[in-house]
Amino acid sequence: MQCYTTQRDPTAFPDPEAWKPDRWLTGKISNEMKELFMPFSKGPRACLGKNMAMMELKLSTATLVLQAKVKLAPETTDESMEMEDHFLALPKSHKCNLIFERI
Repeated sequence: MQCYTTQRDPTAFPDPEAWKPDRWLTGKISNEMKELFMPFSKGPRACLGKNMAMMELKLSTATLVLQAKVKLAPETTDESMEMEDHFLALPKSHKCNLIFERI
């Protein structure tokens, strides 16, 4: 399956050729969008660099946290962070807002 094609399906992604990162931030993500978005592909022919990219993400996040004071945003409450029972633990609000302040 070619990810370039599936991620440009106009039935799942309105205006698929436009750069709209906010389409993932609005909370209006359909199941079809989730299924068709495959940044590393799927299956035995998935991206060879996926593990390297994930390692770089972890290293970048750790570097960011070491260079900043991190605190919870006011909207992150005990209630919003209660865990849902999934294969992976997720907070009920599906987000954990943080504030980063340069040290």
